[in-house]
Order: sequence, then structure tokens, then C-alpha cells
Amino acid sequence: MTISSGFLESEGYVGIFHAVDAMSKATNVTISGVVKLGGGLVAVSVTGDLATVEEAIAVGEAALAAEGGARYKSIIFANPCAPVAFLAEAPQQLV
Repeated sequence: MTISSGFLESEGYVGIFHAVDAMSKATNVTISGVVKLGGGLVAVSVTGDLATVEEAIAVGEAALAAEGGARYKSIIFANPCAPVAFLAEAPQQLV
């Protein structure tokens, strides 16, 4: 089974924590970590099978939108290359 990776970034910890809470309750995705990117941006990394990662990211985006329209961006890698897979598993290496 191929492990897929997804990243969701937004402004501030509160929105990301709200998204993480919603993603972990709604799906069986693995939350790999939350990392501060700078400039007020915070990102969360998730891994799992493709359908679960897609659902988790969609749930996280909906939670952020419901939080008050915070700006966010996301990306999903169905079959990530080795460097992306490493960063998804250990997002603390981003900073």
C-alpha cells in the first residue's frame, strides 16, 4: 500500500488546531505534526491512504472556512517522492 501525504497551511495556531481536531475525529489519518513556518503561517502534515488523506484535508479546509474565513492552502501527494515523504513524516525538518 502506498502512503499518501497531505499538507494544510493557514494563519495562526488556533485555526490549524481546529482543523487538526476535525481531521482526527472525522478520519483515520495520521497527524504527523504541526510546524510554524514563519510570517504567521502554520502547517499540519498528514499521512495515510489516498482517500483518507483527501477526506482529511477536505475536512480541515471546511473547519478553517467555518472558523471565520481564514486563508488556507493545501496540497496532496498521492505517491510522494522520497524527500516529500520524509518531510511529511517529520515536518519539524521544514524549519
